[in-house]
Amino acid sequence: GRFFLASSAGGVYAGSADPPFSAESVPEPTSAYGHLKLGQELALTETFNDRENVHTTIGRISNLHGPGQNLGKLQGLVSHLILAALSKRTMNIFVPLDTIRDFVFVEDAAETVSILITMESPPNIAVIASGEPKSLATVISQVQGVIRVKIPIAYGQHSSSNSQVSDLRMAPTIECPQLTPFPVGVKTMQLDLTARLQESNALPA
Repeated sequence: GRFFLASSAGGVYAGSADPPFSAESVPEPTSAYGHLKLGQELALTETFNDRENVHTTIGRISNLHGPGQNLGKLQGLVSHLILAALSKRTMNIFVPLDTIRDFVFVEDAAETVSILITMESPPNIAVIASGEPKSLATVISQVQGVIRVKIPIAYGQHSSSNSQVSDLRMAPTIECPQLTPFPVGVKTMQLDLTARLQESNALPA
């Protein structure tokens, strides 16, 4: 049998040294969420360690973006940037513009997972990422370039920003056969969010 666990690359590598991070990098979580994900990984390994008929793969996934994200959660930078533009509401950002993240489109991540769980000898741990790091400034610029609307942003400081890592570049374990260009993913999300806001009559006049 096969067992796949979706873990968080950003969570487990938040305190790790020497990016870009690969499956061989030593995890060093700094938040409760990161410790939770690493704990799940260890529990999975211990549970199935002696079961020869079950192969486990831990997928450490970078920042997912794509249509259908839950807008009620604070996570999802790209979704909230587009939402701020469409709803004409100011978005607060509390981290430096040179903060680096790896964004992987949800369908690319799903395809990578499909490849992993159907491999004859899949790795025990895999980093699922685009391998194309972007600074926050680049993300904002590219999102605005796609949606052609200036995003109202307020920059400031918050205690929570102290736990944000400046550089979370990733080295994917396997390359996605057809990586979705970031602007294409953003456009897909814009169309999805526009339709959802129209259905709820939440778009400003």
